[in-house]
Amino acid sequence: MMKVEPSRARKNRVTLLALIAVFAMPPLLGWLFIMNPEWLPSETVNKGVLVHPPRPVSGLQLIDAESGQPFDWNQLRDQWVFVAINHGDCEQRCVSRLINLRQLRRALGAERQRVARVLILLPEESGKAAELPPMDGLEGTQILHTATGSVAGDTVSLFELNQVEASDHLFIIDPRGDLMMRHNLKTLKTKEILKDLQLLLKASANWVQGE
Repeated sequence: MMKVEPSRARKNRVTLLALIAVFAMPPLLGWLFIMNPEWLPSETVNKGVLVHPPRPVSGLQLIDAESGQPFDWNQLRDQWVFVAINHGDCEQRCVSRLINLRQLRRALGAERQRVARVLILLPEESGKAAELPPMDGLEGTQILHTATGSVAGDTVSLFELNQVEASDHLFIIDPRGDLMMRHNLKTLKTKEILKDLQLLLKASANWVQGE
């Protein structure tokens, strides 16, 4: 039986390890960036505000407006999620924001399949439940609302709505189900937000797809 020379065996092992590294690094880096978004290069998130540490949303007990049943956040697992939040009825300004989010998602091209859209409706200060918006042209937007005042309070706390105006912001949930970023829709241009999102999707592509 032919013996392999030690030097050749070492070379073969090095080659094998190099190949493993080449294929393993992209998903590993994507996973690390998702776990630690603050590690992302500054040019990747120079417009959005990072939520650090990321906050899991799975504990929010919201109601699916369509089915009337408790919403299972696992439905959105492995997707990036655009979240809009509105106090009270979703009237013209709210609808316009949803249309803008739809257009922003479309601008991502093929990558849009990795992005979901959610509208969370919070009750008015009087406690009156918010009415649903007309959905013409907004199909695909998941609409959720709170069942109790305590859940509304939990939502305000998690999204820090005592510090930022809900109607002015786009919130981002990562594929692990963590709130990790927000963008100010009043002060940022659409192309600035789009650039951030494109870079995030690129950085996480292999990890999300499990490649």
